[in-house]
Amino acid sequence: MLAVTFETLRQLIASGIVNGASYGILGVAFALILGVTGRFHYAFGVLYTLAAFFAFTFFDRVGWPFWLSAVVGVLITVAMGVGIEALIYRPLAAKAGSNALLAIFVASLGLGIAGSNLIQIFWGAQTHSLLGFALKPVSVLGANVINVDVYSVITAIALVAGLTSLLRFTGLGRSIKATRSNPEMALLIGVDPARIYLVVFAIASLFAGIAAIWAALKYSVEPTMGFRPVVLAFVVAFLGGTAKSPVRVFATGIVIGLIETISSIWLPVRWTQLVVFVILVLYLISFSVNRSWFTRLGTALTGKA
Repeated sequence: MLAVTFETLRQLIASGIVNGASYGILGVAFALILGVTGRFHYAFGVLYTLAAFFAFTFFDRVGWPFWLSAVVGVLITVAMGVGIEALIYRPLAAKAGSNALLAIFVASLGLGIAGSNLIQIFWGAQTHSLLGFALKPVSVLGANVINVDVYSVITAIALVAGLTSLLRFTGLGRSIKATRSNPEMALLIGVDPARIYLVVFAIASLFAGIAAIWAALKYSVEPTMGFRPVVLAFVVAFLGGTAKSPVRVFATGIVIGLIETISSIWLPVRWTQLVVFVILVLYLISFSVNRSWFTRLGTALTGKA
């Protein structure tokens, strides 16, 4: 039995919450797209990466102020996310008909691969540092973190709270939920699903861009930085439920972050991520007990029975 001090456990919990907040906000964004539009947006990872690279370019190469560079980088990412839905996914879905889900997945996978290669062509394969924000150690309830960790968690909570309020208290939110439940019925009551899809992609791309800026400040800017986030975003969205409240999905991300860090007490760090996928596999197995796996998977992904 390993002896774990209270200080070590407190530090692991703090790290788990920080990591989990990042997973959670990305999971919320991915779940919003998947639950409302049914698009498996694998290119989400490329948009995440591009937000960081645009911010780096405007700040380091063009010489703009950091916050202006970050905001413009995120806004470009939002515009690209909306453009992907309007110019690629939507026409493809219309032509593919009943095969739209598979066609869009393949197209999104292609966009992800092509986007990653283009990033390396334009920016190179090397790692860059985004140095526009001074990193300082801070203590939170006795745990040692850095200021960017605190700001990223606060930002994530604010974004989730804002989205939850939007969905619950506004006409736009009700339109989003109606489209998620039944696009055809939503159209009959005057809601345009095509417009809602664009709004959803804009919101999700905004979340991804903001998360990418904080990650770039803490770590670095590199062409492959979006691969792990898009995988974790899917895991969080799937386990949290694409038709569930953003608060639940975000909380799932926090739980995954805590499991990942606390499991390092017993496992080498390089194996801790495996625990998350073991949980996912066990969850999928539980789905197959009373119902077809594929039927359950489709229900979980789209939120529709």
